[in-house]
Amino acid sequence: MKAFLLILFFCLPVVAAPSNATELVRKAENHMQGKSFRGTMSMKVEHEGQTRDMRMRFWLSGHDKALIKILEPQKDRGTGNLRLNLELWQYLPNVNRTIRIPPSMMLQSWMGSDFTNDDLVKASSLVSDYTHKILSQENLDGVKSIKILLEPKKDAPVVWGKIHMWVRDPDGVPLKQEFYNEKGQIVKVMNGSQIKSFGAHSIPTIVKMTNVKKNGQSTTLTYEPSTLVFDQALSEDLFTQLNLKKPVSAAE
Repeated sequence: MKAFLLILFFCLPVVAAPSNATELVRKAENHMQGKSFRGTMSMKVEHEGQTRDMRMRFWLSGHDKALIKILEPQKDRGTGNLRLNLELWQYLPNVNRTIRIPPSMMLQSWMGSDFTNDDLVKASSLVSDYTHKILSQENLDGVKSIKILLEPKKDAPVVWGKIHMWVRDPDGVPLKQEFYNEKGQIVKVMNGSQIKSFGAHSIPTIVKMTNVKKNGQSTTLTYEPSTLVFDQALSEDLFTQLNLKKPVSAAE
């Protein structure tokens, strides 16, 4: 009996680790999305010594609805993306045309940035589409953190071969992610900073995505704290193709 209990004792951490890892990923995803999330953010794209700035408004509802509309620059104003479940559309106001973006293009750059279509509209779920395993506990820039391995589930609609994710211990606030292709090669690194709290949600208000394969080209998203609202009911009419075409001022 004693031998059995010893075996059971040493096996328990191995059995418990996956659920602990999943709970941390769930916390991280909830921090960044919640029941709903809306606000305004700016985007700075730095490629080959050139800089391009954009500003946009966004709305997220649960894990299956998202809307993004560009405010600036003026030439792109009104361009938008709408996601309903696994379907994604883009509206181009200059030609008054709405096009459907197929799943095969989810890995494509969004508006010439280092973020993909999938990154911006959260088409995949880190909780539902990946398995999770705690790799280590680390000190990340002076913050006690936990490193987690995410590997895609079979037939999951995801674009990455695996993800390494660092979250703050113990509340799961997301700090860093490394994205790998199917060959196991690192492609991009995303770092979060300037963490601020909004009720039950704590998020990095500055998120920088660096493209490892393109000489360190990067894109930085900066959330405007005064505009961020979590867990407030959003109208179903907001997430429609009709609303996607409306002027930005009438989008809400």
